[in-house]
Amino acid sequence: MMIDKFKSIMYKHDDLRKNCINLLPSENMLSPMAKNALLSDMGQRYFFKENYEIDSSIKYSYHGTKHIGELIDYGEQIARELFEVDYASLYPISGHMAVVSALSSIPNKDGTILTYDPMYGGYPGLDKNKMPKYFGFNIESIPVEKDIPEKINLNKLNKLMDCLNPTAIILSSAHTIFPYPLEEIKKICRNDCLLIYDASHPLGLIAGKKFQNPLKEGADIVVGGTQKSFPGPQGGIILTNDYSNQLRNIEHFVTVDNPHFHRIASLIVSLIEMKHFGIDYADQVVRNTKMLGSSMMKLGFPVKYKDFGYSESHMFKLNLFEEYNIFSRTLEDINIIIDTSGRVGTNEMTRLGMKEDEMVEIAKFIERGYFHRENKKNLRKEIIDFKHSFKTEKFCF
Repeated sequence: MMIDKFKSIMYKHDDLRKNCINLLPSENMLSPMAKNALLSDMGQRYFFKENYEIDSSIKYSYHGTKHIGELIDYGEQIARELFEVDYASLYPISGHMAVVSALSSIPNKDGTILTYDPMYGGYPGLDKNKMPKYFGFNIESIPVEKDIPEKINLNKLNKLMDCLNPTAIILSSAHTIFPYPLEEIKKICRNDCLLIYDASHPLGLIAGKKFQNPLKEGADIVVGGTQKSFPGPQGGIILTNDYSNQLRNIEHFVTVDNPHFHRIASLIVSLIEMKHFGIDYADQVVRNTKMLGSSMMKLGFPVKYKDFGYSESHMFKLNLFEEYNIFSRTLEDINIIIDTSGRVGTNEMTRLGMKEDEMVEIAKFIERGYFHRENKKNLRKEIIDFKHSFKTEKFCF
């Protein structure tokens, strides 16, 4: 039967993931309460904050949704408190759509935007041939330090501002391992150039007061996904103090129609969890990142930026050595998951309660799997047994 094949695929996926050590920085785990919220009846409903009127005789709205409106108001309040901002929108259905919303709010659609080059970890959605092209924006790359492309060359950026007079700078990187010098970048901005901060990767650390506070340090708008270092459902968020009117105007029927209210319910659970447990969670994530990075360095792996403490976020980076693809595939064979770009993240394993001692053990598993080439079947069983000691999500109710 067709349904049997579906059940088989789902079982195999869930079985793999519950038995693996996931070191992908782009993923995280929902708490049981947040996962349960995804099953809410709200996922089948429509709700408009304001009636949509064609003329005085035709209006679109939905009855039976007062509790959805109540929930959204409550969730936005929690988000404003958690991130210490005046405006928060939970409507974007992804981090990508949060960026689309920010771009849609810019009046000058034929201007230049400075953003990270994908060659240095910039978000692919902002590649000059992707999303901005269809808005009409011209894309130029933010200059970076030659030996540390995760850091911005402020002198070159200052000169580039004079030449290009950009409409906006979007700090959007999939390799956010160090905070940005936002105060200095804001001083470099001129002629109403917007400074947009993509917090997709460090959002959970920002919520936990561990990374940086973008809006207080100079950013005009913060956008982000809610499922990386922030342990929420797949989705997006927008935060600002000074651009609420512009963003509110494009919130509904421009970049989103139905924002998936069961997703918002789940996100609100995660926001409340971070309000209660975020500081401890973020602190442990960063400590785990540094410990795993230093442990792998000691075992002979080419971990970057030792002199800078490896990282200040939920991930560190490996140099892409010649056999890196073989390395990553070897780890997958023993149920350790990393990506192909050299990033190694600790957020999901921290969510399960792992601490520094476990990071040392994980580094040893990686050494045994790759350098020592131990029997994969035996090592995979040992790793599965290790993982089974950490079955329950922490930092939640």
